[in-house]
Amino acid sequence: MRVLFAPAVRLLNQLRYTTKFLLIGGTAAVASMFLLFQLYSQIQVSRDMTAQEQSGLVVLDATIKALTKMQQHRGTTSGLLGGDTSLAPKVAALAQEVEQAVAGVDAALSGPGADFDLAGPWGEIKNRWAPLKGGTPNERGGNFKAHTQMIENMLTLIGDIGSQSRLSFDPDADAANLIGALLTAVPEMSERLGRLRGMGTGIIARGVLTLDDEKSIVRQLGQLEVTKDALMDRFRRAARHNPSLEAALKQAGEDITAAHKNLRDVTQAQIVDQKFDIKPEAFFAVGTKAISSLIGHSDSTLFPSADALLKVRADQLTRLLVIELLVSVTTILIAGYLLVGMYLSIVGSVRELTAGTTQMAQGDYTTRVDFSARDELSDVAHQFNGMAERLAAIIAQVKRSAEDLRAAAGEMATGSGQVAEGSERQSEAAASMAAAVEEMTVSIDEINRHAQAASTQSADSGRLSKEGGDVVRQSVTEMERIAESVHEVASVIRDLGDQSGKISTIVNVIREIAEQTNLLALNAAIEAARAGETGRGFAVVADEVRKLAERTAKATGEITGMVEAIQSGTQKAVGTMESGVERVQEGVVLTKRAGESMEQINAGAANVVVSVEDISAALREQSAASTDIARNVEAIAQMSEQNSAAVRDTARTAERLEGLARSLSDEVARFKV
Repeated sequence: MRVLFAPAVRLLNQLRYTTKFLLIGGTAAVASMFLLFQLYSQIQVSRDMTAQEQSGLVVLDATIKALTKMQQHRGTTSGLLGGDTSLAPKVAALAQEVEQAVAGVDAALSGPGADFDLAGPWGEIKNRWAPLKGGTPNERGGNFKAHTQMIENMLTLIGDIGSQSRLSFDPDADAANLIGALLTAVPEMSERLGRLRGMGTGIIARGVLTLDDEKSIVRQLGQLEVTKDALMDRFRRAARHNPSLEAALKQAGEDITAAHKNLRDVTQAQIVDQKFDIKPEAFFAVGTKAISSLIGHSDSTLFPSADALLKVRADQLTRLLVIELLVSVTTILIAGYLLVGMYLSIVGSVRELTAGTTQMAQGDYTTRVDFSARDELSDVAHQFNGMAERLAAIIAQVKRSAEDLRAAAGEMATGSGQVAEGSERQSEAAASMAAAVEEMTVSIDEINRHAQAASTQSADSGRLSKEGGDVVRQSVTEMERIAESVHEVASVIRDLGDQSGKISTIVNVIREIAEQTNLLALNAAIEAARAGETGRGFAVVADEVRKLAERTAKATGEITGMVEAIQSGTQKAVGTMESGVERVQEGVVLTKRAGESMEQINAGAANVVVSVEDISAALREQSAASTDIARNVEAIAQMSEQNSAAVRDTARTAERLEGLARSLSDEVARFKV
């Protein structure tokens, strides 16, 4: 089936709906016009045939009238030549009537029968009539034979009229039987009656019946009976097919049968039985009465009935033609109306679908096609609405994911800012601690110099001891502050490690969101590919979302690397700070020892020199320890600066991630779901 209609499908696929419907409508119109023309031609042929038959009836009527007059002329001439001179005036009068009948046939053939092409046979008949109207030949047998030959030509002409006028091919049984009677049975019976009348008139005029005459009379009576039966059979068939003709045909049949029986009885009694007690004129009158009954009913019943049937048929054909034309034109108009309605319906459906896809292409996924039709395109609309709902759900999920990504990026940016701020404070604290350690180192050097001077200035030892005690107490306080600062730095660095862990968690969430977004974009691209041409716009958006998800995944990878670097640096900083704390604690212990030494100085002046030496030794150790502390604090400061730089990079990455999330949100925000 598909192979059969493949060419039509390929052709129609190349055309727009307007061209498609014009092509289909044009093809249907051509076919309808062709069928309408065929129908009109067939009905018109029937109408033309009926009109020809009506013209043929006119010509047939004139010809039968002429035939009847010729038969009468033959009979009276036969009587005249048989010896009855009283028939001479009647023969002359009948000759004039034959001339008038011939003129009537001329008029019919030149008028209604002009297209019958019967001028040749009719001219031959007129040539045969010309000598007969003057009484030539004047011998009874030859004259009768010449008349009979002319009448046989008339019978042949009647058959030609039936053929040329299509009367012989009438399609209706009732009309065909009436016309068949007029074409064959009536002329033949009229001829049999005419021959019997002519032969009988001549025989009665002579008063002698020869053996040949008797045979001819008997033969004519037998043929006349057969012809009468054939005529009655025609009447019965016509009445059976058209009951409305039954009464008239029955009366005609009875009258013709009665006249025929009367002539047959008279012939049997007067000629066959050789009574010869009737005058030729009387026998001629009996024969004429039989012929007149036949011709009279032909004129009063057969011709009018046949003509009426032809008129009814012509009217029926005309009405049928008008009805067929009206029905055909109405059907064509209705078909055209329905075709235009179908075109408008399909175009309207396409426009409704186009409006829906246009709104969807503009990002409005809340739109639904309110499809007015209930045909196959409504299934497309339902599928479209289902696709819109699924895409709306996908876009809504993407929007939520984008919002979550944006929020996570914002939180990461905030956390990075906090970490950066803490790193800056840590760096400042480390710088302050380095300055304090530097000052402590200077102070220890100064104490060392004073301790050396104390050995030579024992008088001032008490004052110096007191000052040394104050310095020691300050050193203890400073060392405790240093310890607290180092503890705070360690705490901040631990917090930085925890924040880096949170950043790592957030980055993992972002990576999962990016992977989910990439999966959703892939699903959206698949759905758009299934949608075909209508999903092409959304396929572009889905591809952009996928690219954005890939960029997000790449950025999260970079962030993960940075966070891991920060976590590694933080762990190292925590380790260093813990080492610094231990050394600071050692410094505190040393400082406490110095305090104890100063207390011993204050307690025993006697041991001042020894104590000063001890203090000098202790101060040297403390100076070395302070130098180590200053070096470690400097390293801490450097690591704090590095940590701050890494945190600033993390903050910038978080800002870029937040920008990407905002861009994704902006891209998705244009879709209305």
